[in-house]
Amino acid sequence: MARYSDEELGMRSKITRRDFLDGAAVAVAGAAAATALPGLGGTAAAATAHPKHGTHPTHGGHGHGGHGRPPAYPPTGTGLQGQPAGSYDVGHAVRDGDFDPGRIRDSGERYDLVVVGGGISGLAAAYYYRQQHGRRARILILEAMDDFGGHARRNEFEVRGRTLLSNAGTVNLDTPSTWTKQAHTLVTRDLGIDLKRLGDSVDDTAYDTYALTSGTFFDSETWGTDRLVVRGKGESWQSYAARMPMTDQGRADLVTLQTTTVDYYPGLSDARKKEILARISYERYLRDKVGIGDEAIAHIARATNGLYGLNADGVPAADAASLGQPGFAGLALEHTTWPGISGTAQMHLDADEGDGYYYFPDGNASVARLLVSHLVPGVFGGAQSMTGIVTAKARYDRLDEERSPVRVRLGSTAYDVRHVSESRPGRGVKVSYSRGGESYRVHAANAVMACWNSVTSYVVRGLPPEQAEAMRYGVKIPLLYARVALRDWRALADAGVSRVSTPTSYFNSFGLPQATRLGRFEMPHEPSLPTVLSLSKTPNKPRAGLSARQQHKAGRVELVKTEFATFEREIRDTMARSLGDHGFDPGRDISAITVNRWAHGYAYEYNSLDDPSLFEPEEKRPYALARRSHGRIAIANSDAQAFAYTHAAIDEAYRAVRELG
Repeated sequence: MARYSDEELGMRSKITRRDFLDGAAVAVAGAAAATALPGLGGTAAAATAHPKHGTHPTHGGHGHGGHGRPPAYPPTGTGLQGQPAGSYDVGHAVRDGDFDPGRIRDSGERYDLVVVGGGISGLAAAYYYRQQHGRRARILILEAMDDFGGHARRNEFEVRGRTLLSNAGTVNLDTPSTWTKQAHTLVTRDLGIDLKRLGDSVDDTAYDTYALTSGTFFDSETWGTDRLVVRGKGESWQSYAARMPMTDQGRADLVTLQTTTVDYYPGLSDARKKEILARISYERYLRDKVGIGDEAIAHIARATNGLYGLNADGVPAADAASLGQPGFAGLALEHTTWPGISGTAQMHLDADEGDGYYYFPDGNASVARLLVSHLVPGVFGGAQSMTGIVTAKARYDRLDEERSPVRVRLGSTAYDVRHVSESRPGRGVKVSYSRGGESYRVHAANAVMACWNSVTSYVVRGLPPEQAEAMRYGVKIPLLYARVALRDWRALADAGVSRVSTPTSYFNSFGLPQATRLGRFEMPHEPSLPTVLSLSKTPNKPRAGLSARQQHKAGRVELVKTEFATFEREIRDTMARSLGDHGFDPGRDISAITVNRWAHGYAYEYNSLDDPSLFEPEEKRPYALARRSHGRIAIANSDAQAFAYTHAAIDEAYRAVRELG
């Protein structure tokens, strides 16, 4: 099938242009909302930088002290969101040694604690500090992006009179049975999140009425034809594969992969099998042991992208086994410990996991919102319950009021954090930051760096060289989360699919949201009603002889260079080609598109193929050295645990505050 034209895809449709311009309007309105800093003349139009972010006034500014017009509402922005163009300028300039701060204005502000980074780790650090030092403790949170929450932010859409929510980044609370006491207490007791109720808010049977299953879309560029193959309820792999545009050998390999019960290491102990699997890639195991070829490999190569940002050639077979990927059933591995290796993050989850995943309709944005509601109560008008926070509207003009003990200052990129006296750290810390092309300085008794380790290594002055080097070891995984608001999803119902895997297309998959009902919010789940589809992509460079960290860097370059129009066209093209025979018209059915670009996404999790320190005690790994406090400056963020999970971010915040005393 020929690729669709721009006109057929709706690239020039009036509504799409309007949606894209609405996204641009968010940036313009946000910049216009900038107001004077307390105690200073002039204005400070917001600048984002480092993500999770400059001198360019992009994507939203929020006035200090409650003066000026209310800012634009970041969650409703369409077009390119997450870490947009211009959000790295200050950070990159500092890294490259060519940042000129210009005149630095001392704001005269004095705080007990300055937190650099307004993600969940930074917000949790502020919460723990106030818990330890009292509600009168003065705390400033500097966040480089246009919204709080870091990766835990949300997308909001209004379609046909209905509010639709989706996660823009961090999606769920994972395996509470593995949490520390501190993380469990903060989430369940302090924030009031009832995990059972949250679990019950997801209706796993909502789509059963429509007999939906999964499917695979084969594109003509790779497979010779465009074909959506839907797997029937209970259909065997033999029957399913028979309808795929593969050679007979490719189909046979796929069936073998999915059904094998052969022990490919007969006679070896459980410990020895695991040691071998930790040192070879999943793809190498599939080729050399299971004996499958290129077509079956192509079908499954990206199945590991969601957690690792890498294809099967870059992921240890041990981790693939831990995740339940096919091909290992006959090995009868014990899901306990992994002798011979101190363990990757996924191996530990596999050994300890005793429960599942818990979703808010907007992902973990609700966790960040609950933290803010406790730190700065006026922002959500008193809403502090897990049900009320989902639909509460944030008052962004209340985040940074002079009268508030805790203040959240958005669009503010810290570029210099140092002790007033390196020889006498107890004299406190001074923090310089850029906002709207202007430089400001505040003073504090303490600081918590809750931004990325790599950023901290360039921003904190006086760090031991070996610690700065350790901070730069891990490389954030680049991620792309696209959200497509549809007027209805009749085409998916007609095709009989809730999720479509697209193993060789631009995006990895697309699918319907979880059907959730929490408080006054309910995600529509009838085909005639609007919905939000999720698409994901993790750019990488497989089979190029690159390490995981090198692949992440290469993927980031690709992601940053790609324009929104390219993302949009790929979204429309893939959906049109896979669902066109079922009545899908992208020009008519798509109401809005938001692309959340996280060039610096997941925390780097160590890989037994590339990271020899995994075979050594934890204290010898770079991240353990990187998280050491430096005088009155402590280190938080999930980077400090090399574990890309919300409870890790909370744990590191707790540790950082405890180290400050």
